[in-house]
Amino acid sequence: MTRDFKLIACILCAIAVHAVIFVATDAGLRAANAALKAHGPGDVGSVEWSHRYYYDYASEALAGKDPYRDFAIEYPVLSYPLFLIPRLLVSDFESYRFAFEAEMFLFDVAAIVLIARHGGEKEEVRTVARRLGWYTLYCFLLAPLVIGRFELAPMVLAFAAAQWWFSGRAILGGITAGLGTLMKIFPGVVAAPALVWEASRLGTTRARGMKALLATLAAGVACWFLLGGRRVLESLGYHAGRGLEIESLFGGALFLAGTISRSKTPWVFDHNAYHLSSEWGARLAFLTFPVQATALLLVMWAFRRSGMAEGVRFSAAAVLAFIVFGKVLSPQYMIWLFPFVAVLGGRTGSVARKIFLMVCVTTAMIYPGPGFPMVLDHQAGAMLLLNLRNGLLLWLLAMLIYCPAEELGPERHPSDTPAEVAP
Repeated sequence: MTRDFKLIACILCAIAVHAVIFVATDAGLRAANAALKAHGPGDVGSVEWSHRYYYDYASEALAGKDPYRDFAIEYPVLSYPLFLIPRLLVSDFESYRFAFEAEMFLFDVAAIVLIARHGGEKEEVRTVARRLGWYTLYCFLLAPLVIGRFELAPMVLAFAAAQWWFSGRAILGGITAGLGTLMKIFPGVVAAPALVWEASRLGTTRARGMKALLATLAAGVACWFLLGGRRVLESLGYHAGRGLEIESLFGGALFLAGTISRSKTPWVFDHNAYHLSSEWGARLAFLTFPVQATALLLVMWAFRRSGMAEGVRFSAAAVLAFIVFGKVLSPQYMIWLFPFVAVLGGRTGSVARKIFLMVCVTTAMIYPGPGFPMVLDHQAGAMLLLNLRNGLLLWLLAMLIYCPAEELGPERHPSDTPAEVAP
């Protein structure tokens, strides 16, 4: 068999396995919830709740209301079509759930194709199969979050932006990063290492990628305000008003410290999530943004010192820094890293994938597993598990930033060329 035939077979096999994961997870959750509802309310992983949340947003538009103008939405402007399109195809909630999951599956297929094509035309098919295997394993471990949230869509845009930007197609990468930012902010951080590269070679790069990114953002924000008017500021202010989430790096540490000191850390439920009470978390929540910005600057500095190679690797580091030092660290954020970690090569990439495997396992044990209610109940074992997960994320970030460049995979930025030679 030719390589192309084997590659297509590998991709189709991965798509089939993921289809089984989607269908089995949906069926399993429905059966589990039906059994739980016999003894009270049941919604494992809050999948039904999140689908209802998106369905209600979309139904507002069908009732004649303008999104952002007539009702506030906590997500950026390009997230709304993800909710609306399935609603345009169906009328009832149960059908909407199926349509929304089908929509997410299409983004999952796109991720599979991008991962398969990551190493170029000369890469061995068994290497492609290994990467797809790791990606599939991560999806399986956090399957309720994969089918229950819309994270696969911005994940694909972030990964595609990094791939295209760091393979010489800077304009396409910048546009894609901009579209992703208009969907869920974090894809924009892949521009952090790209900015270092383009700024160091303005004569040859002409900052094409950054110009494309800024132009896309400007057009998207203009459309956003045309759609929602001044009330867009309410959506933007929604996240500014959030406190320190319990699952965040700093929130988990405070919870653990409270347990050690035998003083239970108080929490509140607001913004549809659990946060530390303001007297405990307000100051730290205020400090997370400068800490987050400092971590991104560290990634950029490390990228510069590395010789500005492995752009996808440092894009992953930027996304991870954005996640781990933010005031909110929801379990579905792990999905953002799936393809980035799956494609890392070399010995360091192998270790990184195993660390991230432990991250996914501990995340699943916390949520949708039984760990999160135990954290809210201040049980020491669950809090240790939460802080273990966060510690593993810090370890993974350190590996991505500091490991020698020659140990990592085949993805190469155009900066592989010598400094005096134009890319």
